[in-house]
Amino acid sequence: MRLYKKLASAAAMLALMSVPALAQSYSWPNNIPPDAKALLAPLPLTPTGQVVPGFPKGAPASSPDVLQFTPDQIAKLKAGNFTAGIVMHTMAAGWPLLQVQGIKQTLAGFGIKVVAVTDAKFQPGTQIGDLEEMVARKPSVIFSIPIDPKSEAAAYEKAAAAGIKLVFMDNVPVGMAPGKDYVSVTASDNEKNAYFAAKQLADSMGGKGEVGVITLVYDYYYSVYVRKVGALKAFAEYPGIKVDGVGTFASPEAAYSVATAMMTAHPKLKGFFVAWDTPAEQVVAAAETLGRHVTITTNDLAPDSALFVARGQFLAVGAQRPFDQGVAEAKSAAMALLGEKVPPYIEVPTLRVKKLDLLSALQIVTHEPPPHNVIAACAGKCF
Repeated sequence: MRLYKKLASAAAMLALMSVPALAQSYSWPNNIPPDAKALLAPLPLTPTGQVVPGFPKGAPASSPDVLQFTPDQIAKLKAGNFTAGIVMHTMAAGWPLLQVQGIKQTLAGFGIKVVAVTDAKFQPGTQIGDLEEMVARKPSVIFSIPIDPKSEAAAYEKAAAAGIKLVFMDNVPVGMAPGKDYVSVTASDNEKNAYFAAKQLADSMGGKGEVGVITLVYDYYYSVYVRKVGALKAFAEYPGIKVDGVGTFASPEAAYSVATAMMTAHPKLKGFFVAWDTPAEQVVAAAETLGRHVTITTNDLAPDSALFVARGQFLAVGAQRPFDQGVAEAKSAAMALLGEKVPPYIEVPTLRVKKLDLLSALQIVTHEPPPHNVIAACAGKCF
C-alpha cells in the first residue's frame, strides 16, 4: 500500500511538472509546425472570374501586386481633395467590417476622405436607397457589394452616369462593363475556397456518405454562386459521396430552418458545405437542436467564426482575406482617380484554414493578433 501511494504521489508530481513543460512547448507564433506552414501557403489563382461584357469567358484574374504607386502619384492623390462613400450589403459580420477597415486605412494614406458607410442589412431595396443617398453626396468614388446584382443594376448605372467611379467587391451588377461603367471588381478566389473546404469534408468522411450544400438563393450573386460550383466540383471527385441537395436562403439567419429541413428529410446526412461562415453558424445551431452530429465546412474567417474552428464545430474553412481585398479596392480606386488603367478583376488567393493553422490564419486575415478567447478555445492545439 505504501509503495502504491509513493507511485501515485510520484505520478501526480510528474503530471504537475508536465503542465508548464507543455505550456513552454506551445510557442505560437515562433514555433509553427511544418504541416501548419504548408496550409498557410497561398494556392495558385483561378485564371478567370465573373463573365462581364467584353469578357465572355470571364475577366482575367490579376494579382493585387500589380497595384503600385510612385511618390509623385501619392502626392497627386493627397492634393486632389477626393472623397469616397462605402455602400455595404451588411455590417453584421467580420467580413464587411474587415473590408471597410482595409478600404479606410488605405484611403487615408492617399488623403481620400470617407464621407459615409451604409448598412443595408441584406435588403436590396434598402441598399438601392442607400446608394441613391450616397450619389446625392457626390463622392469621387463609391465602393459597394450589390446584394442583388440583377434588380439593383439600374441604381448602379445611375451612379455611374453621375460621373462617380464605382469599385465593386465580389460581384458586378448585371450588364455593367469594366473600364466603362465601373473601375474594377476585387474578389477572393471563391471557387478554390469552396473546393478546398468541400474536399476536406469529403476526405473526413473517407470519401463516402451523404452531404448537403447550403447557399444563397441568388445564383447571379457571382461570388457565392461560384462557391457552389467549387463545392460540387470537389464532391464530384468522390464516387462514394452523395449530395442530398442544395438548400438555399435569402438571408443568413434562414440557414437554420433550411438545415433543419434537410437533416429531417435525410437522416443519413453527415456533412454540409455552407457558402460562408455566418449561415454556417446557424447550421451548427440547427444540428445541435436536432441532436445530430454533422461535419461542417465553409468559407470566410473572422474572430467570431474562428471560435467555431477552435471548438471543432467547423472542420475547415476556405478563407477570404477581406482586409487585403479592401486594400486592393482602395488602390484600384486611387489608380482610377489618377486616370490610370486598372485590371478588370483583382483576385486574392485562397487561405486554407484548419484548427492546426487557425491562429496564424486569423492573424493573416485580420492583421491583428488573435483574441484571447480564440487562443483559449484552441487549448494549445492551434498554431
